[in-house]
Amino acid sequence: MRFLISFLEQGMGALLTFAVNIWMARDGRPESYGVYAFWLAVAWMAGTAQSTLVTSHLMSLPHVVPEQRREPEQFFLTIQMLFIAGLTLLTALISQGMAYTGNIFSANGAVLFIPGFLLFQYARALAFSRQKTATAACLTGCALALSIGMIWLCHASGHVPSSNDGLLISGLAYGGSALAFVIGLMKAHCLPLGWRAMKPYTHYLHSSGWILLGAGSSELTNRLFSFATAWHYGAAGLAVLTATQITIRPAWMISAAWTSTALPRLAHMWAENRHRQFWKFLLAGTLLPLGGSLVWSGLVLVNWDFIRKILYHGRYADTAGLILMWGGNVLLGSILSAWSCVLLATKRFRMLAWTDLAGALTTCIAMAIVIEFLPYPFVIAGTMAGQAMQAVVLGVVLYGMIRATGRSRSTAP
Repeated sequence: MRFLISFLEQGMGALLTFAVNIWMARDGRPESYGVYAFWLAVAWMAGTAQSTLVTSHLMSLPHVVPEQRREPEQFFLTIQMLFIAGLTLLTALISQGMAYTGNIFSANGAVLFIPGFLLFQYARALAFSRQKTATAACLTGCALALSIGMIWLCHASGHVPSSNDGLLISGLAYGGSALAFVIGLMKAHCLPLGWRAMKPYTHYLHSSGWILLGAGSSELTNRLFSFATAWHYGAAGLAVLTATQITIRPAWMISAAWTSTALPRLAHMWAENRHRQFWKFLLAGTLLPLGGSLVWSGLVLVNWDFIRKILYHGRYADTAGLILMWGGNVLLGSILSAWSCVLLATKRFRMLAWTDLAGALTTCIAMAIVIEFLPYPFVIAGTMAGQAMQAVVLGVVLYGMIRATGRSRSTAP
């Protein structure tokens, strides 16, 4: 049941992103949509940094009585508030610096969007860490309703969306709903802790260095295409890539839903030495998202001409090749999501970091070759090169773990 609710929550989250993207791509100018896509990529990378400091540790807190979780949760909320304050200031400085130099990617709306997005990700993690899957679904549903309402008002008035419009609507929807839910969940414990009260809980951050290296490397693999395209090919090229990618994005829902519910179960199985059940559960968690992604990608590819006419008023012609490459991207991503859970559940953060770093370095090399010799659609292939390297290294690591657990079973009395 929790998986189904988690899948529903992922669906609403995907629909939220999808709604804003479709509105921007359908009614706005390509350059405006490209600027929005740029800041969305920045937000996801900031969310990864936040995960290393806060949400990954928050999700690993044991599910015990609320009194035992209260101060650790308040500690992570304090770190979260400091992180958001710092990122908001940095975003404002970068945006103003871009405006000063005449850079097209400057957008004041990002100053609201970035903190709203980060607070939303924190609120989701808080609900999931308490195993309140339905609460997380309600949170995402509220954000979805707010965004669709604001988009409808703008669309009905005939307003042509700018990048700031998309960023402000998303920021208000994410931030407004998240703020209400965080206050509701934390109640009287929303105030930050002082330094002396925080000291007993700083040990939670000890593994953050390896987690940050791994998560940052993984994000570099997955998001470098956005920055490479924006820098070398321009906002219009990034708009085309993003418009085609979002039609494939729903395929990620199965992987994300499985990861949200499976990670605690895998960790529990490993702690109890139920290795045979562990590997069977992982196999199911690999095949289910992989099969779903394959079916969805195939349906989008076959019906692409019809889809683009309905969603984009016939824009983005001759882009079926991009759909094919994004399909390959999501298939590799489904495998990586499942296999990475193994190293997270068994707390092999260092090994996961080196695996992700190998993928990131491969992506950087491939992307440099693409920029030098090939047109912008091939940046997707650069991303896939890094994913393929990650899959190979993870496969070798998992094979060694399977053999080790097999030997331990055979030597057990």
